[in-house]
Amino acid sequence: MAVDKKKTEAPRGGDSAAYTFVTVCRSDELADGDVRQLKARGKELAVGRLVGGQLFAVGGRCTHLRARMGNGELNGTLLSCPWHKAEFDVADGCVAKWVQEPAALKLLYDAALPAFMKRSLPTYDIKEENGDVLVAVD
Repeated sequence: MAVDKKKTEAPRGGDSAAYTFVTVCRSDELADGDVRQLKARGKELAVGRLVGGQLFAVGGRCTHLRARMGNGELNGTLLSCPWHKAEFDVADGCVAKWVQEPAALKLLYDAALPAFMKRSLPTYDIKEENGDVLVAVD
C-alpha cells in the first residue's frame, strides 16, 4: 500500500523514539473486506484488510461529526462514514466524497463549506508479524 508520508502519523520502516508498533488484533480476526474499530495507546483506529489481503489503519473517527469509521463500509479502498456516507481513501486518508446523506445536508455543505474544512483521516503504518497485526502509534 502506497502511503503518503506527509499524511502518515508514523514514519515507515520501524520503531523510533516517538513511534512504536503496538499489537491491535490477531491476523486471523481480519478477513478480506473487514474493518474493525480498535484502540492503540488511547488512539481510536479503523483497522482493516482490503480484498486481496492488504492491511490498512486510519483514524477511527470521521472528520465530520466523529462517527466510528470502524463501523463504516469498505468498497475497494474507499471507507464510508456510517452516518453521512462521506468517503475516505484508506491508502492516504484523503476525502474522496464529502457528506452524502441526508441530501439537504449534502447541498448545504457543497454550497457553503470550503474545501480546506473537508479534512482527511490520519493514516498509520501497519504490519503483520507472527500472526499479529501491529500499528505504529506514538
